[in-house]
Amino acid sequence: MSARPAPWTVGVLFGFVGMLGFSGTLAATRVAVADFSPLAITCARIVVAGLLGGVTLVLTGRTALPERRHLVAIAVMGLGLAVGYPFFLAVALQSVPAVHGAVVTGLAPAATAIIAVFRAGERPPPVFWLACAIGLAAVLTYAYDAGGGAFSVADGWLLLALLCLGLAYVEGGRVSTELGGTTTLCWAMLFLTPFAAGPLVWSLRGVDLASVAPWSWVSMAYLGVVSMFLAAIFWYRGLAAGGIARIGQINLLLPLAALVWPALFLGETITPTAFICAVIVFAAMMVCLKARVRRRA
Repeated sequence: MSARPAPWTVGVLFGFVGMLGFSGTLAATRVAVADFSPLAITCARIVVAGLLGGVTLVLTGRTALPERRHLVAIAVMGLGLAVGYPFFLAVALQSVPAVHGAVVTGLAPAATAIIAVFRAGERPPPVFWLACAIGLAAVLTYAYDAGGGAFSVADGWLLLALLCLGLAYVEGGRVSTELGGTTTLCWAMLFLTPFAAGPLVWSLRGVDLASVAPWSWVSMAYLGVVSMFLAAIFWYRGLAAGGIARIGQINLLLPLAALVWPALFLGETITPTAFICAVIVFAAMMVCLKARVRRRA
């Protein structure tokens, strides 16, 4: 009889699948902002994910409301993941290429790890922080190179997006250990749907839907179904199984995976610096994954 895999190994698998689902977010958002406003994109993602979440809760028989002690964390998770992150991301990608945004998203693991220390009681060892710092240095170097030797205002919007994402990962990861990643995500999206439906209709009032490019519709569908719902389910299950700080480092690969989509579909160029960054970031991620993360009592 074969031994069962360690929980953190399962967490890595789920986290990696979730990361791949997230990797197309920047390219899809870059395409969608050509026809839709950041508000429309943000609200559409919530409504689509909320409808899918409601169906999932009914099919799985988990229609009982979460306990009151979970509501605040679920709300913070939903606001960070479905409101703050996609809105600030869409604003930034109105003025910078998806490749630039993909690079800056490499800061997400650092934000997640730091917030996890204060909110989830996790205590990564020194080697964890050293590897994280090396990975971040590589990402920042690449971001500086990709920006032509300067940072733009869009980088500020991207940083705000990452702070929202890190907080959402930590709060969602904490609740997911008790409710499960799927249930947590479904309730978060379902709670936000009534507040997003009205603004979605309002933001589309001046849009000629008949003239919207087909790829913009495809991008919107991807953002709502895959990026906002399916990938998030895998990601939160990974955080719950493997630990927030450790699994959060898988996102160090996100900017590198996200570079592929703009190159394939948007014709954006990947510079030689990307390859060097890929090697450094991958090595740093492996060290972080193998580090033993302790929890405070």
